[in-house]
Amino acid sequence: MSLQQAISYKDPAGFVVKLDDDYYRYISTSYATEFDHLMKSGLYHKLIDEDLMISHHEVALNAEFPDFYKKIFPQQLAFISYPYEWSYSQWKQMLLAYVRINEISLKHGMILKDASPYNFTFFNDQCILIDTLSFAFYKDGDPWVAYRQFCEESLAPFLLMHYKDPIWARLYRASINGIPLQFVSKHLPFKTRFNIFCLMHIHLHSRFQNGKGGKVSSGTGLNKEKLEVLLKSIGKNIARKEKPLFKNSIWEDYYEKDIESELYLEDKVNIVKKWLVKSQPDITIDLGANTGKFSSLASSLSRLVYAVESDIFCVDDIHKGNTQVKGNNITTVVADLADPSPGLGWDNQEKSPLLQRLKGDMVMALAIIHHLCLSRNLPIPFIAQVFAALTSRFAIVEFVPKEDPKSVILLQHKGDIFKHYTEESFISSFEEHFRLVASHTFEKSLRKLFLWEKL
Repeated sequence: MSLQQAISYKDPAGFVVKLDDDYYRYISTSYATEFDHLMKSGLYHKLIDEDLMISHHEVALNAEFPDFYKKIFPQQLAFISYPYEWSYSQWKQMLLAYVRINEISLKHGMILKDASPYNFTFFNDQCILIDTLSFAFYKDGDPWVAYRQFCEESLAPFLLMHYKDPIWARLYRASINGIPLQFVSKHLPFKTRFNIFCLMHIHLHSRFQNGKGGKVSSGTGLNKEKLEVLLKSIGKNIARKEKPLFKNSIWEDYYEKDIESELYLEDKVNIVKKWLVKSQPDITIDLGANTGKFSSLASSLSRLVYAVESDIFCVDDIHKGNTQVKGNNITTVVADLADPSPGLGWDNQEKSPLLQRLKGDMVMALAIIHHLCLSRNLPIPFIAQVFAALTSRFAIVEFVPKEDPKSVILLQHKGDIFKHYTEESFISSFEEHFRLVASHTFEKSLRKLFLWEKL
């Protein structure tokens, strides 16, 4: 196996490799029995029918990796999101999917052998398992070997999000192998010690890990029936936590309270729609998606849409709305463009940077330039370069000048230290990477829309 080709390489059962422009999974001979049972027992097809796992088909082994049992071609996903790019509802959906997969697996004599949230991703805001090799045989009396990992890597971050603040999910950028239960126990509110669910899975569990509560058990002695009851209890407790106890969003009612005028908004919708029809994008990236209004507009004119927004509460609302839409093609991503997810893990390449994973042929950046430049002090040429790297064809960018009322608010405590933030500088910077196709000036507004085509 070439280290340059491996994408996933820590599981002895197999690995993922990129060949040409496609991804394949090779299955080791040591995992042959488990894989055959997954496929022949009906478990695989049941999970596919419930949209809980990525599909695949077998392809012929080649000479490059001849000593493996199988080679499979998984459904190719254009984008993989990571746990620190998920909102509260996405975390909740992942946990419920994990529990449901285990419940189904037990009926087929198997169980998930690990509990890493990185085994899941979101496709059209549907949470799916992407690790085909996560299954192991289970028989009565076996311990739940993934219990500790489940508590540390999946349950603990969610409880911090619920009881404290959803922004705690970003801790995963600093600790990709989960959060120590002792840390979580100390930071959860004192009242959670009187909640049997938190007491059992976090507080007492952390004492066992500390060596203060005796020998830790991960389900030793649980028969299948008792394990099913435990999983059902976990699922019910997670399902009850409908929303975080703390909520503080400055953008959630943006279009209802803060938009310049209904005339401006209507005009903006019409122009963006006209340009999307003209451009016919395949994948649209909506940067600074806000409430998802323009992501929804793009969804009817694109095959896939990525709604990227730094406000985790906005993302949560978009995601919950998307899950109610039949045939939804929008995937939500929590991300701050001025501080996007970096490369993490082994050699800083185990988890790829967001800007390497996020690619499309249309970028929409509506009313976000002034925030990046005036609030975050980013030069316009840097922004133009990043936008050009994200799209292969087009970009729709709104320029908000310093004289705009929203820009004035951003500058009120800084003063005008941005002499290069001008429309002329904006145009010249983007012309380094794009050709100007069209522009539009709004009536009774200082803002302008620009349609760019990549050089």
